[in-house]
Amino acid sequence: MKKNCIQNIIIHVSDNMDSHSLSDKINEFHVEVIERRLCNSNLSVKEKIAVIDRILENLKSREHEGIIK
Repeated sequence: MKKNCIQNIIIHVSDNMDSHSLSDKINEFHVEVIERRLCNSNLSVKEKIAVIDRILENLKSREHEGIIK
């Protein structure tokens, strides 16, 4: 079992909360997690770039009418 792995994130949103600001915060969180994981890995620079390219490809493949599903 891996140590300190995030399994679920539950976000409780109030009725008057701006969904765009929440989206930005979640995106920043994901960037920080990906950056930290890449920095802590033993991958070469080329391998890290390949990982980022795969992430971008995955996001683009799930995009439909400008929205990532």
